[in-house]
This record gives sequence, structure tokens and C-alpha cells, in this order.
Amino acid sequence: MSNGSRPRRLPRLRRLLALATDNWLARGYLGVFAASVPVAFLFPDSTYAMAPVLLTEPLSMMGAVVPFGPGLAEDAGGPAVVVASVVAGAWLLACALVNAAVAGALAHHVRDIRAAGHA
Repeated sequence: MSNGSRPRRLPRLRRLLALATDNWLARGYLGVFAASVPVAFLFPDSTYAMAPVLLTEPLSMMGAVVPFGPGLAEDAGGPAVVVASVVAGAWLLACALVNAAVAGALAHHVRDIRAAGHA
């Protein structure tokens, strides 16, 4: 079977993941985000607990518009809190990947401009 006949699955997701992981700036951002998540769980009362939300700032604030999250489901019981926490965590992860892809795209752009200037 040739490559032309095989359907490409999720090409935009692959391109997003490639931009989010293929240079030092994007990987560094994801590393800082990954390090901030356990800190938020280990020290929930400290000022560092908001670090994952602040690191994913532009998109994560859109979650404030949607009336669904761990704070709203606390009175509903255990399973509702778990579902709300998983949805909030998945949203933060998606925001971090988008921010890393933007940082990676900017790093590629700067590299291309520098390469064109030296040519």
C-alpha cells in the first residue's frame, strides 16, 4: 500500500504536537508547566498553587466563562468532583500544548528570519 492511498489521520494535531515539542523554547515551557503541576498538588495553600493556571494564561481564562469546574461540583459529591477535576486538568493540558506550539512557531520564525539575514 502506498502512502498516497492511506488516509492521514489528524494532521493538524500532529503539526501542533510537532511545533510544541521540536525546539528548546517549547520543550522548556512544557517542562516548567510539568514541574508546576506537582508543586500545585504538594503545596495547595501556597502562592505556587496557581502556577499551572498562570502558565497557561490566555486560554485557561476562557475556562472561567464556562460554568463547570471543581469548585462548582464540590457540593454534588465525589464522582462529580472527579469528573470536574479531570475536565479542568485536560483543559489546562490542552492550553499548555497550544502555548508551547505558539512558542515553538515563534522560535521557528525567528530562526527563519536569522537564516534569511545571513544568506
